[in-house]
Amino acid sequence: MEKKQKILKILCVYATRQIDSNLFMSSTVFNGLQQCGYEVDIVFMGPLEVVQNFSNRYGHYFHQVYKIVIQESRIKRYLRSDRLKILYSFYLHFLKDGLVRPYKTSALAGILPGGYDCILSFIPPPISGFLAYDVRKLNHLEHVPLVQFWTDPLSLGRCDDISNIPVWRYFHKKLEHKLLRNADRAVFVFPLLCEMEQRLHPEFAHKMVWSDVSYVEHHLNHGCPHNKLITIGLFGAYQRRVRNILPLLAALHSFPEVQFIFRGDSDMTINAADYPNLDIQPGRRPAEEVERLEAQCDILLILGAFSVLALPGKTFYYANYNKPLVFISDGVHRQYFADYLARFEDRYIICNNETESICVALRQAIAVLPNFQLHIPARMDPVRIVRRLIENEE
Repeated sequence: MEKKQKILKILCVYATRQIDSNLFMSSTVFNGLQQCGYEVDIVFMGPLEVVQNFSNRYGHYFHQVYKIVIQESRIKRYLRSDRLKILYSFYLHFLKDGLVRPYKTSALAGILPGGYDCILSFIPPPISGFLAYDVRKLNHLEHVPLVQFWTDPLSLGRCDDISNIPVWRYFHKKLEHKLLRNADRAVFVFPLLCEMEQRLHPEFAHKMVWSDVSYVEHHLNHGCPHNKLITIGLFGAYQRRVRNILPLLAALHSFPEVQFIFRGDSDMTINAADYPNLDIQPGRRPAEEVERLEAQCDILLILGAFSVLALPGKTFYYANYNKPLVFISDGVHRQYFADYLARFEDRYIICNNETESICVALRQAIAVLPNFQLHIPARMDPVRIVRRLIENEE
C-alpha cells in the first residue's frame, strides 16, 4: 500500500470585512493547526481595522501573515440606523463581493514562497473562497489540494430544507456552485448542513464531508468569575425574523436575584424598566467589549434560530469557557440539534425555547455553579478535528 504523504506546510486563506461569528468558528481551526505542529501561513484580506484586529487576536497562530488591505466602504460611515448597517453589510458580503473582486488580482501574483502541502479556504463570505482561487492560480499552486471549510451556507441561509430556498437566493446557489467546483474537498461544520448541500449540489456530493467543530482558548478565561450576583449573558443578534427572544425575556421575571446581560443586533425595542435585572444595549458592539463581558459572566446562553441547518458558532466557540453553557433550541430541527449536542458529554444544558423549559435549564445551571468543573468533550479535540479536515482522517 502506498504510504500517505505527511502534510507539513499549510496555507490558510481568509477574507472578510468584519470580525464575526464565521471568523470565531474558523479560529477554532487555527488553534488545531498550531497544536498539530504544522507550519501555517495565512493570506488575510479585509479593511485596515479588521486586518489589524485579526493580526492582534489571531496572528500568533501563524508563521507568516500576508496582509491584503481593501478600502472600507465610505457609504457605511453615513448610515445611522443599525438595520441599514446590517442590510448594507449583507449587500457587500453576499452580493457585491460575489460579483466584483474588491482587490486587484495583480497584487496577489508571486507573493508566496511555495512549498505548501495544502490550501485551506474559509467560507463564507464568498469572496474568501474566490480569494483562495486567485491566490492558488496566481502563485502557481494549482497542484496543491484546496480544502474548503464552510461555517455557514450561502443559498441555504435561514432555510429548513432545499425546498424552501427563496428565489432571490438562487444567485447564492450559483456562487456556491462556482466555489465548490474549485475545491478538491469541502468540509461542512454540521452533518445536517452537509446532507442538504449534497442534495443541492449532487454533482459535487463526492467532495463533501462534515466535521465537528473545536474550541479556542480565551485569554480572559481565568476560572469561574463568582460574581456577587450570579450573572448570565446572551451575546449575538436576536432580530425578530431570526430568533425569538420573548420566552427568555419572560423567564427573567423568575430570577429577580440574577443579573442578565444582553448584547447584540436587534430590531425590537425592549423597555428596560420592565426588566430591572437586565443590562441591555442593542446594536453591534466591539469584539473586545463582548469578550470581556463573556468572561465576566457566570453562565452563557446560546439562543438557536428559527430556520437553520447548523448550530450557532458560539455553541463551539464558548466550549472552553470555564462556566456552564445553556443551549436554547428552536426551529423545525430543534430536536435534531438537541440530540446532536446531547452527545457532547454533558457540556451543554439543553432546553427548548419555551419559558418553562428555559427556567428549568437556568435553575440547573445555577445549581451546578458552586462545583462546576470544565470538561471538554473528546470529539472537540482540536488535533483530531484538524487532522480530519486536512488529512481526511476519521
